Order: sequence, then C-alpha cells, then structure tokens
Amino acid sequence: MKNWILFGCLIMTVYLAACKKAADPLPILFFDSTFQTGTDDWTGDFAFYKSGQDSAVKFLVKQDKIPERTDSTALGLRVEGVNTGDSLFWFIKRKITGLNPALTYKVAYRINLTTSYTDTVGGAGQITYIKAGASTEEPKKILASNFYNVSIKKGSLGKSGTEMLYLGDAGNNIDSVAYRAIVRDNANLAVEVKPNAAGEIWLCVGTETTYKGRIQLFFDRIYAAVSEKKTL
Repeated sequence: MKNWILFGCLIMTVYLAACKKAADPLPILFFDSTFQTGTDDWTGDFAFYKSGQDSAVKFLVKQDKIPERTDSTALGLRVEGVNTGDSLFWFIKRKITGLNPALTYKVAYRINLTTSYTDTVGGAGQITYIKAGASTEEPKKILASNFYNVSIKKGSLGKSGTEMLYLGDAGNNIDSVAYRAIVRDNANLAVEVKPNAAGEIWLCVGTETTYKGRIQLFFDRIYAAVSEKKTL
C-alpha cells in the first residue's frame, strides 16, 4: 500500500507542479487493470521478425494464473513470444475514449509483473526491456521489405522513444531463476499524447528483447493515469 501511495504522490508531482497558482487542479483519469475477470480490453501483437515466421514466434496473450503465488487463484495477463531473430518486440494495447481532441494529455504508469529471469550479466532479464507509453493512432506492426516493424515510436532496446518510455529491465532482482514480483513505473516522467479527432488514444505496454528464446511475463496490474497537460 505504501508503494501505491508513493506512486500517487509522484503522479501529482508530474501533473500538478505547473498548477500551483491555479484555482483548480487538472483532471486525472485512472485506468486500473487487474485481470481478475479477463483481459480488460488489452490485446497484443508483435514485431521485428521476418514475414512467414508468425508460427515460430508463438505469440500468446491470455488471462492465466500467476506462478508461485500463495493465493492459487491470483490471475494476471500472461504474455509471451519467442525471439527468432536479432530482437523481438511484443506489445499489448488498450484504447481510451472520451478525451478532448483539442487538448494534450500526459500518461504515467505503474506496472506490477512477475518474472523468472535473472539480473545477471547477459541473463534474459537484463536484456529484456520494459516500455510503456501512449499514441494517437493504434500501435500496429508494419510490413516492409519482408520484415515487420512497428508503428509506435518506442525507441531502441533500453532507450526511450517519443511515444514509449523505457521503464527498466525484466530482471527478478536475484541471481537465480525463480518467479518474483517486480514493479516498473514512469511516474516522474510522463508521456505526452494528443487524441485523434474522435477523442481516442492508445495505451501501450511492451518488451523488447535480444534474448534468444522464449520470453514470458505475467502482468498482475497495469495502472495508468491520464491527465490534461497544463497550458500556459
């Protein structure tokens, strides 16, 4: 609970620091996905692979039990894929509606996930990069020259892009292979996004990895705060 209170304080710092002289605080919309009753409208896709290798990537998004939880009924969003090339980027996305197309919004995340990958040098956890952000248009994979890229500007590997920020790696904070819960957030640096003409934006969470093999993560909770950007 203390961590969630801290996250709330950081969000307020991001969104309200520019409003100290304002009579009213900026509105904040909160979107909290715990995946206890389903995928909560999150869908997924993957990129950075050659055409014809879809089946080899074995991409999967589904509600599933979270491994090694004392509560055997704990559910989360299981996302996985196999890197068949130099790298693999898989992502999950959710559409947000009802925003004002004339405004710019800031988006901050706190993400709880379970991983079994170590933080050791060269381990899968250290070379699997967690990213989150938002875009005006739906994030999609794009085929060009027999290779699938992605439309959202995510940055490369452990670097942030204009539409997705690097939140940290997927390491489990120990030196052995075992499932552990970790938290990643960007509460102190929000992504800015402008809605499309219909007042929509897309939330996007993903991982990019150079690990040769399967990467599997369990998302316990994805918590996003969307606020109007203060205009001067």
